Formats: sequence, structure tokens, C-alpha cells
Amino acid sequence: MLLANYNRLYVKIYCLFLFTYPCCSLLFAQQTPLYSQYFLNQYLYNPALAGYSGVPSAFFLYRKQWVGVNGAPETQVFTLDTKLNNENIGLGLAFFNDVTNIIGRTSGALTGSYKIDFTPNQELRFGLSFLAIQNRIFFDRIQADDISDPTLLSAVDQRTVFEGNAGLHYTLKKLHVGFASEQLFQNTIKYNNEALFQSLDYTFVRHYYTTLDYTFAASPHVDIKPMVLLRTVQGLPSQADLNLMVNYKQLVWLNMNYRPKIGAGFSIGTQLAEQFVFGYTYEFPTTDLSILGSSTHEFVLGLRLRKSSDSPIAREKGGSIKSLEKQTAIQYEKIDALKQENELVSGQLNETQSQLAAQNEELRLLREIVNGYQDDLSKAIVRLQANPDDTTSVEEGPYYLVVGALRNLDDAKLFQRILKREAGLDTKVTQSASGTWYFVYSQEMNELENANGLINELMESKAKPFIIGVPWIYKWEQR
Repeated sequence: MLLANYNRLYVKIYCLFLFTYPCCSLLFAQQTPLYSQYFLNQYLYNPALAGYSGVPSAFFLYRKQWVGVNGAPETQVFTLDTKLNNENIGLGLAFFNDVTNIIGRTSGALTGSYKIDFTPNQELRFGLSFLAIQNRIFFDRIQADDISDPTLLSAVDQRTVFEGNAGLHYTLKKLHVGFASEQLFQNTIKYNNEALFQSLDYTFVRHYYTTLDYTFAASPHVDIKPMVLLRTVQGLPSQADLNLMVNYKQLVWLNMNYRPKIGAGFSIGTQLAEQFVFGYTYEFPTTDLSILGSSTHEFVLGLRLRKSSDSPIAREKGGSIKSLEKQTAIQYEKIDALKQENELVSGQLNETQSQLAAQNEELRLLREIVNGYQDDLSKAIVRLQANPDDTTSVEEGPYYLVVGALRNLDDAKLFQRILKREAGLDTKVTQSASGTWYFVYSQEMNELENANGLINELMESKAKPFIIGVPWIYKWEQR
């Protein structure tokens, strides 16, 4: 009976930790608490993000999982984190309390993080947390077949161990990639009954978290952020959190969450005065647990404090001379940067003006060249022009819609470049049968039926000011 009871006790505790997500066929587990709104306070999962917001931040989280199910997980978390002034160092402090059936744990964590800036839009963070964990087993909650069995314990047995967490986080513009691990030391707690020579081992196994998210700007005021969180417990299959957040002006957001083979839900939240944060999550199972109608609720309250140096009133009333000097130096640096930028823009503007003047001079010279042989060109047009109103002509094409005629091929090529540059008009060049003229044309056709319409479109386009004379139809000559 003694061995049987302790075996049953061992199985109950072992199953509790390995099967914290019950369903009918496949069960998943983790020893550490589960959070849905980690995106509001990413320090929860990754110590590298302590001080990430740049200002002192305090968050409280309460989560009640599977409401109505006896012994379901219940979690409370309180965190504080900040960045040291003018440093790349972040500090964090966190307190956790989590109870699941007969197992409870209360812990405190002290965290340090460091940031390396590669470029203004690229950085790498890493962090370490050291934890003191008080692990409790509520033996008085065990339901046994024979409650009078003397081998059963009736007290709460609690032990304290020290553990460590580590994390990395990489940012490239709007892309964020993170990796963290919990319970690095994998301590083992022994629960002994010396009188009966029986013991029970409880081992902290490593947990791994990989995060990935990217922010898309759907409009000037709306961002869309897909997020993935992959949880891996050593020796068990990985579990994914798939999220899609829509954020309006960083004031109101809606997040949809899905965990394959486990459940789904949504989160809503708001931020007030850039300081106060509130979020709520509702989740429901998609497994056989849904028969019980159980749901999960999670609340988050946050406060982000503005530093005194960010307050104009504080600077006016009592900012130190050193702080004022530093702020002045920063402003001078900004002014110098603006001057350099202004000089660069002025140089670019002068260069653009010079290019524009040269282009206008090209066009003026080209018009002078054409005016020099305008009479000859007019006579040639009379002789070579096809009548676009004569749609009954049985003569075979091709016909060309001419926008300019020049006597020199180089001048024709120059005219083509001007039309492309100034009006975006693509043209080609053909030579008259006599070899006297180079006609620059925009359209080639086999019939005259649509010629008038093409001419009208051309006269209403941006190319009109640059056309030499008026567009006309040239009938290809047999050479």
C-alpha cells in the first residue's frame, strides 16, 4: 500500500507537469506560466527587453485559465523595468505567482540587459535574469482512494531554488526577432519522507521561446503586425502562438490569437496619454475542453512614466546646470546637422537648376535649327502628308504619326530624348525616301481610320508644347 500510494502520488505530479493542456488525444505542457498579451510587455518572456521602452514601466498581469475547471491555472505577474539614463543598459524586476492544481510557484527575478547599436535602424539586445523560485506542492489537495492512508502527507511542502534565464533580441527597422530560454540550470527538488524512506524528484526543465514580428503600415494611422511565438519545452513538441494585431494611431488595438490544436481568442486594448495601458484577452479552447464551456480571461494594466528630463516644466523649475548644458549641446549638434543638410539640399538644387537650364538651352537651339528650314519642311509636308479624313483610301500603309522632322540624325535623336525626358513620350525615327528628312514619329498604323483620334490625344497630352509644328500623317514612300 505504501509503495502504491507513493507511485500514484508520483504519477499525479508527473502528469500534472507534463500535461497542462488537456485534450482527448495529444497533450502539451510547460512548467512556466502562459501569457497571451506578451506583446504589451515583452520583458515577460525575454530578459533582453528589460528597458526596451526607454522609460520606467510598470505592468500588472492577471490570468485565469479555463474558468470553471477545478484546479485550472491562475497567474499574477508584476514587473518593473527601465533604461539607465543615456546608457544602453536596462534593468528589470519581476514577481510571479502561479498556481495549477496541487502545484504552486512564487518567484522573483532581477534582470540586466545591454543594447548594441549597429545603425540607427539596427540593434542587438541581450539580457540575463536571476530568479529565486519557491516551489510548493499542496499535498492536502490530493484526492486519494483512502484518505486515512498514513503514507499521505497533508501539509504544504515548499522548497526554494535559484534559476537563470537568458535572451537575445534583434531589430532591423520594423522587423523583430527574439530568442530566450528559461530555467537554464535545470535544478532538481527532492521531496522526502525520511520515516518511510520514500522520495519524489521535481526537475525544472528548460523552456525556449522564439518570437518574430513585423509591422506593416496599412495607412498613415493604421499598422498591421503579424506575430509568431514558438514555445518549446525540452523533450516535448513545440507549440506556436499565431497573432495578428491591428493598431490605430498607437491608441487602440485588436489582436487575434490562434494556438493550433489548443485554442483561439482575441485581445483588445488602449493606451491613454502615452502612459496608461490596458489590455484584455478572451480565449476559448478548440479541444474537448470546450464541452465544459471553459474560457480564459487575461487582464493587463501598465504605466509608462515620463522621465523628468523629458518634462519642460521640470527643466524650467529645477533642472541641473549639467543637464541644461547637455541639452544645449544636443541642440547645437542638431543645428549643425540641419546646416549640413541644408547645404547638401542647396547644392542639389543648384545642380538641378543647372541641368534644367542646359535642357532648356537644348530645346531652344533645336527650335532655331528647325526654323531655319521651315519653308522647305512645309513644302515637304504638303507633298508627303496623307489625309487622315480619307478613310476610304485603299493604299496600303504603313502610315506614321509624325511629331517632328529634322535633317540631321543626331538632331532627331536629341529631339527624341527631349520628348522622353519632358513628356514621357516614346518615339522612333524613319527616313524619307529622298534621304532629306528624318521623321520622328510616335505611332505607326496600317490604316487611317483612327488617325484623327490619335492626333487629338497627342494634342491633349504633356507632349504638346514640345512638338515641332503640328502632328501630321506621313505615308510611307516606296524607295
